[in-house]
Amino acid sequence: MKNEKAKIFVPLLDTFEHADIQSFAKACIQTIPSYFWDVGASSTGKYHPDYALGDLGLARHTCAVVRFLNHMFQIDCCRSDFTSRERDLLRVAAIMHDSRKSGSDADFTWDKYTKFDHPILAANEVRKVKGFIPEEEMELVAKTIESHMGQWNKDRRSRKTLPLPETKYQKILHLADYLASRKDIEVLFRANELHRRETRSNETPSNSAPSAEDYIFDFGKHNGEKLLDVARTDPGYIAWAKSTITREPIRTLLEQL
Repeated sequence: MKNEKAKIFVPLLDTFEHADIQSFAKACIQTIPSYFWDVGASSTGKYHPDYALGDLGLARHTCAVVRFLNHMFQIDCCRSDFTSRERDLLRVAAIMHDSRKSGSDADFTWDKYTKFDHPILAANEVRKVKGFIPEEEMELVAKTIESHMGQWNKDRRSRKTLPLPETKYQKILHLADYLASRKDIEVLFRANELHRRETRSNETPSNSAPSAEDYIFDFGKHNGEKLLDVARTDPGYIAWAKSTITREPIRTLLEQL
């Protein structure tokens, strides 16, 4: 990825079910303006939780939207509403929904508010990423992005009106975005995640992966606890982790249980 901070999206990309849509998502990420990685999700700080403010705040908000989608996809009554390809297309829409929050890099200034038509701008950029998936799938992603603002679709200053969510794709993305913007819902992110990941990869030889006996969770509700202890005390969490977590070494260790 051309921006080191974009590595925050790697766990999201690991949840994709189809290689071609994952490649499409990666190509879309390459089009995101550089300011995206340095700003919060809210230009005023009024409308988003603390984790979505400051440096990487908009990126963390984006991660939260995909996480909410993935949680909903674990529920049978939600998962069954979408094919595996549709689930991946929704993940792309979530990653790109705010990718033009302040327009292009040329448009951006630190004192500038969110561009009201940013859903349309983001959708149009997605439409330019050709050659990875069929046009009708690309259009599904774009149309889903366009309506993600939901009922907050009118701008009194410009008299612009954005599309309202109508399809099941548009409604579930809007719901995930709404949940990710609630001040009373906290999403956990590890401190200095990128730096810590790079430090571990530099210091730990590839042939010395931890064993199931030694592995300690460094994320989530069992942060600081040993894997085998969690397997004994919270088997439901282990079942969830086996169906959800894809990053190594935890993926391999879970398969050993």
